[in-house]
Amino acid sequence: MGKCKKRTLNKPVLEKKLSRESAIEYIVEKVRGNCIDNVSKQYLSLFCITPEELTEAGAAYEEVLVLSRFM
Repeated sequence: MGKCKKRTLNKPVLEKKLSRESAIEYIVEKVRGNCIDNVSKQYLSLFCITPEELTEAGAAYEEVLVLSRFM
């Protein structure tokens, strides 16, 4: 068996499960820290997250307004 197969067999198939809730929590955490990165933008477009969902998760109205240009 080659080295590549040995490495891939030892790794779990999914190291990190991504859900809509975890994506919203990640975005709210980044917005509160004033650090909007490319991953946040990708999560917004991937899950089509609405501003209402972000405010329900704990983001302030002003913080959601900043993200409105990415939605």
